[in-house]
Amino acid sequence: MSRPSTPPDSLRKAAWIFLAAFALLGFSRDWAMVTRTGSIDFRNRVTGARLLVAGEDAYHYKWLPGAPEGWCDVYANRAHPVTKTTVTPAMLLLTGPVAALPYPLAQRFWLLLQWACLTGIWWLWFQPLTSSGTRLLWTFLIVAFSWTLAWRHHVDRGQYYILLTLILSCWITRSRSATASHALLTGAMAGLLAALRPPLLLLVAPFIWWRRPAQRQGLALGCAVAFLLPWLGNGDSWGQYGRAMGEWSRIYRHDENPAPGPLAYPPVIEGLGLDHLSRYAVRQYADSSLFRLARALGLPAVPAPLVLAILLLLLGLWWRAAGSRGDAVVLTGIAGWSFLIDFFLPAYRNPYNDTLIPGTLACLLAFAPASRIPLILTACGLGTGWILSVWEPPALWLIHLPTLFFIALACRAVVPTAAPPHTQ
Repeated sequence: MSRPSTPPDSLRKAAWIFLAAFALLGFSRDWAMVTRTGSIDFRNRVTGARLLVAGEDAYHYKWLPGAPEGWCDVYANRAHPVTKTTVTPAMLLLTGPVAALPYPLAQRFWLLLQWACLTGIWWLWFQPLTSSGTRLLWTFLIVAFSWTLAWRHHVDRGQYYILLTLILSCWITRSRSATASHALLTGAMAGLLAALRPPLLLLVAPFIWWRRPAQRQGLALGCAVAFLLPWLGNGDSWGQYGRAMGEWSRIYRHDENPAPGPLAYPPVIEGLGLDHLSRYAVRQYADSSLFRLARALGLPAVPAPLVLAILLLLLGLWWRAAGSRGDAVVLTGIAGWSFLIDFFLPAYRNPYNDTLIPGTLACLLAFAPASRIPLILTACGLGTGWILSVWEPPALWLIHLPTLFFIALACRAVVPTAAPPHTQ
């Protein structure tokens, strides 16, 4: 990626002031949005965390009148055998301290954490960038991303992908050097990442095993702690999670959406009216997974093992090809795969999943050889994301335009088009 020239001091200062003001404006817009909506995806994380702490099955629980209102998720379809909670027990346990707060306060605190994660990603990658022009460009891209549909969708639903991007970015930046200090902690970071998002183990574990043996103990320790702690509160939590994900896979692949029976919810739950708790602001959403594409092509109920086998084959071919490349190329590819792997999961993939892309962009900006292609793809993805954030398109397929550009960016990261850079 070509390095931008250094702008004059006065122009650079003005640009920094503009970006800071625009970031604050974006945060204030997000704050206003969260205060008038129910953060419907965050709600099932909170209820799931509370159920896990109480020793209940967070993945199959059915709320009934008389039960604690803090366990009630009004979006859970009672006709399904599972709840809306689809994150791992490790993620529920991590959500526990926030879930202990009254829900309106928890919503606002989660918004602050989302922005803290975005700021952390900016800072992690800001440091290794050497030129002032590139640092300014990176800051602009992060602020610009906070105005896209992907980010608005993420904030409105109260999703957690930005946390995954932060942890992965932290692991990548600490793994850049083969002689990185604190290898145990860095490996534990990868273990935590795998417990929060198990498919990412396919990316971090091979790199650690083959290229960073000093991180192996940390990886094992991080996995053990993250997997065992939820088990202490509910000995079958991981089994419940596994069974629920199998059920969700079947429901999703067969496109089952039965109408739930009537149930009287309290008019006010944790200080919020029922209409407020079930409200969301961003209405542009569309599934972009490979399973949805298969249904559109007339191939319903594609077996999940078949898609998993294709994913493993592609990852195997990539690891074989990447084995002779430098660490920078491999880490950039891992960042790209962390974005692409979600398309292979038998679950809804919505615009908020695009929040995984800043890590890929950062790797290309820091590691990739001179090329304008990533910048062009990023500009197209951000530009269409800005438009869609303020416009509900008449055709639903238009919602996928930013994702298509980000897919191309991730593929550019996975399949470098030039000789590997010397930077490690």
